Amino acid sequence: MSLSLPAFLQPLPPRYLGWMLEGFGMTLLVSAAAIAGGLALGLLLTALRASSQPWLTVPARGLVGFLRKTPLLVQLFFWYFGAAQLLGENVVGAITGWNGIALGGWRLPAPSFEFLAAAFGIALYAGAFFSEELRAGIRAVPRGQREAALSLGFTPRAAFLRVVLPQALRVSALPLLGQCANTIKNTSLAMGIGLAELSYSARQVETDTLLAFQAFAVATVLYAVVILLLQWAAPLVLRRLGWVAASAAGPIGAAA
Repeated sequence: MSLSLPAFLQPLPPRYLGWMLEGFGMTLLVSAAAIAGGLALGLLLTALRASSQPWLTVPARGLVGFLRKTPLLVQLFFWYFGAAQLLGENVVGAITGWNGIALGGWRLPAPSFEFLAAAFGIALYAGAFFSEELRAGIRAVPRGQREAALSLGFTPRAAFLRVVLPQALRVSALPLLGQCANTIKNTSLAMGIGLAELSYSARQVETDTLLAFQAFAVATVLYAVVILLLQWAAPLVLRRLGWVAASAAGPIGAAA
């Protein structure tokens, strides 16, 4: 008489591990897109908020406040389900009907509408938090730095871009890395709009096998691995660039 293992000790079949790895790859792709877009938006919002023109600073501050005070999942629902009404059916049809880019014998497939909505929505949300970290970094730069640059003949714009902003980026480097880690974790909410990322794949595996413990344990480990790699590698890179001191180039778990 053979004894069966308890459900939580049963191994996950290899083909389902393949599902999980495919979802993990999608998580990495949408994370990279959201972080890159969020950093670009954060820099733009920071520059607008540092402007002396009220017609630039007021909308930028309002957008940051609105994005930070609205749940990310609600924003993703808006960009996914409301896009057809906002953009029009012709635009959405052109996006979903795109077949990608052909490069010789290779074809780069077009991103799905779910991917685009998730990357755009998460980038907007992350950009608001990146902007706050950069704003804190700017406030940490002594005012005398800008005044010295102006006395040397710099224009206000040049003083900000070439003197204040580089120092603010160095001050904000580690907090920004913490926000990058949060952005990676926030991609799990994209399962709500049907993106087949890691959390979505884990849910599909659990539904197909009823091995909930194994499926979500693998997902948890994969999330932890990528966050730990970020926490280990990024401060070392920043140290080599001279952006952080050796004593500060340790794990950033507290910031994440």
